[in-house]
Amino acid sequence: MRRSKENNLPSVRIENRGALTKVYVDGEELHGVKSIEFLHDKTVRSFPILKIELMTECITIDTAQVFELPEIYHPFYVSSDKLIDAGFLTLDQLNELVDKGLL
Repeated sequence: MRRSKENNLPSVRIENRGALTKVYVDGEELHGVKSIEFLHDKTVRSFPILKIELMTECITIDTAQVFELPEIYHPFYVSSDKLIDAGFLTLDQLNELVDKGLL
């Protein structure tokens, strides 16, 4: 399967064999697929949408934006302001960790 040269969107293939469903993106199987949902609004000229829910052991998000995580994750995170206020880190130490790419 190849990407369309016109729009550079991925090519997706879904194989279903009874209770076993496999999802392939550009020929590569996606592992950890929990569920899929196929959407296509035929009243509007649009591309079909595939929503994929993946199970994962580790998620890394590399972004300069800070967004609010769902409440389920709140026990696992603490704001850097709280660490500084509690004396665990100084602002200089925090900036050094960010500069080194560790945070």
